[in-house]
Amino acid sequence: MAGVQSDPHFFEGTEKLLEVWFESTNGDDSFDLRHIERLDWEHLLRIVRCEIISKSSSDDMDAYVLSESSMFITQKRFILKTCGRTTLLLAMEPLIRLVQEKCGDHKVADVFYSRKKFAKPEQQHKIHRTFEDEVHHLDQLFKNGAAYTLGKINKDCWLSDQMKIGA
Repeated sequence: MAGVQSDPHFFEGTEKLLEVWFESTNGDDSFDLRHIERLDWEHLLRIVRCEIISKSSSDDMDAYVLSESSMFITQKRFILKTCGRTTLLLAMEPLIRLVQEKCGDHKVADVFYSRKKFAKPEQQHKIHRTFEDEVHHLDQLFKNGAAYTLGKINKDCWLSDQMKIGA
C-alpha cells in the first residue's frame, strides 16, 4: 500500500467478520448459495485479497479454509471471516451481483459486520482504517444500519454494524 510504512514482522490477527443473509423477492425459496461454483467464489475472494486453500461440505454448509481465515456458505447465508490486510467490505457489491446472477431474483435480507479494534489500523486498506469509514461504506449500500462499540473505545473494544434490510 502506497504511503503506509509497514513492519515486515507484524501481522494483524484481528478478524473481520461479514455475514449476509439473502431472501427471495418472488417467493421462490429453492435458491441455494451452495450452487455457486468454486471458481466464482475464487474470483470474489481475489477482491478480498485471499484465496481458497481447501473445501469441506456437509448437507447444510460448505466450509472453506482460506489463506486469511475462512468462509462458510449455507442455502441463504454467506459468512466470511478474514484477518491481515484483507479488503472484506470491497466484496459486498460484487457478492450481491454474483448472487443475483447465479441464483436469480434475490435480495439482501440482513447484514452483520464486526471486528475487534485493530492494533495497527494505518496498515489497513483505506476502507478499513477506521470503523467510521467501514460504517459509511455499508451505509452507502444499505439503510437502517446501527453501529455499536462494545468495551472502552480508548482500549480494546469490539465494533459491529448491523443492517436489518427489511426494517
